[in-house]
Amino acid sequence: MICLRLLIIFIFFFFGISYSSPVIAENNELPQSIEELQIQLEDILKDTHVPGMSIAIVHRNGPEWIAGLGKADLANNRATTATTLFRIGSVSKGFVSLAVLMLADEGKLSLEDPLQTLVPEVWFDNQWETSDPIRIVHLLENTTGWDDMHLREFAKDRSTMSSLDALDYDHSSRICRWPPGTRMSYCNSGPAVAAYIVEKITGKNFEEYITEKFFKPIGMQTATYFQPRLESTTTLYHSDGQTPHIYWDLLYPSIGSINASANDMANYLLFYLNRGNIHKRQVLPSHLFHRLENPSSTWAAKEGLHVGYGLGNYWSIYDGFVYHGHDGNVPGGLTVMAYMPKEGIGYFYSLNSENREALKKVGAAIRSYITSQLQKPPIPPTISLPENVNAYIGWYEPNSPRMELFSFFLSV
Repeated sequence: MICLRLLIIFIFFFFGISYSSPVIAENNELPQSIEELQIQLEDILKDTHVPGMSIAIVHRNGPEWIAGLGKADLANNRATTATTLFRIGSVSKGFVSLAVLMLADEGKLSLEDPLQTLVPEVWFDNQWETSDPIRIVHLLENTTGWDDMHLREFAKDRSTMSSLDALDYDHSSRICRWPPGTRMSYCNSGPAVAAYIVEKITGKNFEEYITEKFFKPIGMQTATYFQPRLESTTTLYHSDGQTPHIYWDLLYPSIGSINASANDMANYLLFYLNRGNIHKRQVLPSHLFHRLENPSSTWAAKEGLHVGYGLGNYWSIYDGFVYHGHDGNVPGGLTVMAYMPKEGIGYFYSLNSENREALKKVGAAIRSYITSQLQKPPIPPTISLPENVNAYIGWYEPNSPRMELFSFFLSV
């Protein structure tokens, strides 16, 4: 039973939504007010058997709606509120990138610094190291060429291990499959190594550093990487909406362990929408957000394609509107944080169930509401194909699988 449970956890993460970049047209019934949106969301929760959710809709000048809907805990009939903590999964990765950018701005490191120079004690294997070394930017843009974390890493409960001990626990996934900085393939251990670099340079525990430099100044008063008190957090449930999951300490807390409330995440959205300025304080220089949101290290990025995965932050296009942000999943919890810098609006929601149908429907309803009063972006003009287009005609197969073991799925 234990082995089966570990396999289920691994499959959940590997085939989950820790990274996606959809281009989707949406045709939902448009809610015209927060009251109508709330009714629609409550109906979705009921129809999909999701106990509860946390939500924030925020404009550049302040929050429009912060709330909890449904139940945080069925056994105790406890309602979800704006203060209920939800586990936000891979949305946590944004703080690794923010920390690295802050240290880079302070001149303590560079995104181009080779990993081997900074942390030679962290094991990896790169046969192209002489010509194409792994750099910090590759850790954050998922261009190391490493496999995603292996089963033993996903299944391990960290307990009291140090960051370096955790990285040494099973490093077999950190073998480059192609030259670093050429292709993007989502890899959870990249940000974990970057978090260790932050610890080494600052001399502080990563969670302590993030709390001091970001949680407190942003106003995320209740956000934590550690297991909260039972009465302040939601219980996480299987997709049936009834069977609870146990709390699980990830091997690498930096990649997905944050617990945060709707109030916390509303302030986090304001931080992005106002380009690092919040509560009359410039927490991070505004010019760094362009770098955060735009990829630079892949072949495509070097040819001028901005769409993709930046530094723990990716593009999504829904019905013509461009969003930045991240999503996340843990067993029993699904989260999305997205924002539009140009339009000055963003949203967050987190479910206490792993029901993906609900995740999709809730997101569509929220986006329908926040874009209902916005002018839809124009369709780009038609352009002529290049003269050498025939040279590119042929059969193509994906060549950057998230994990080599499952690469056969990409060609079926």
